[in-house]
Amino acid sequence: MRSLVGKSYKYEARDTGTITDIAMRDKLLSNMMAPKVLELKKGAQVMLIKNMDDGLVNGSLGKVSAFMSEKTFELYDKSPNLFDDGIDDEDLTEDAREERSKIRATFLSAKESAADAGRLYPLVKFSAADGTIRAILVQPEEWKVELPSGEVQAQRSQLPLILAWALSIHKAQGQTLERVKIDLKKIFEKGQAYVALSRATSQAGLEVQNFDKNKVMAHPRVAQFYDSLYSVNKALKHPTVAKPPGPTKKASNYEEEFMMAELEQTRGYEFDDEEEAVLAAYG
Repeated sequence: MRSLVGKSYKYEARDTGTITDIAMRDKLLSNMMAPKVLELKKGAQVMLIKNMDDGLVNGSLGKVSAFMSEKTFELYDKSPNLFDDGIDDEDLTEDAREERSKIRATFLSAKESAADAGRLYPLVKFSAADGTIRAILVQPEEWKVELPSGEVQAQRSQLPLILAWALSIHKAQGQTLERVKIDLKKIFEKGQAYVALSRATSQAGLEVQNFDKNKVMAHPRVAQFYDSLYSVNKALKHPTVAKPPGPTKKASNYEEEFMMAELEQTRGYEFDDEEEAVLAAYG
């Protein structure tokens, strides 16, 4: 159990949409990772659940370092090292200490009035893939359930964060995690171990607990699918026979090229029943 100190901040989602039945709307929105209510404190470990840019993506991990308004963040963003460079005042020159003191005083003054200037949002420091730290003031994003016509049946506005001390395998689907510790003790379904293990972006960032090879199961239909691919590949490895007289047609795209190669490979070769069935299904 991790002990977090300080004031907690609660963020309630704002749900809207054309569906007036609240129960039905909540059911549609329950499939989204964005929580109905999110409560955060300084020091909380969180995970981003929406792509922000090339560096901050769904699955990026970070830690809440403060809460501030947009106005305060603008000031912080100009001189972040004055608060987070890890250098003690005693290690600075007198002029540098005085300058830091003035900017901190301005910062604190702005922060004290931030409650009147606007809502406070979490300042999250994310660990980027290149090892750098990015500090972002995380504000609400939107998730929508739309009809083909464009009608928004349900919409949720919420901070794109969830607490990330731990995740179920189900909740982790679709995530890409740079560092992850996985417990396979309670694996009970085919493909579940694969989903868990494939969340890691590298072997170096993966730690597996309670590994049991019998828990790594594949569905029979998946094995059958890959067996069929093997049969096709085996058939296509047989040497080609002479092409019929006449001009050779040039493939206009990759798909057509593959089909022509397949046809050439089948001429003059007697396939067994399994291979004929596979090629018939493929064509």
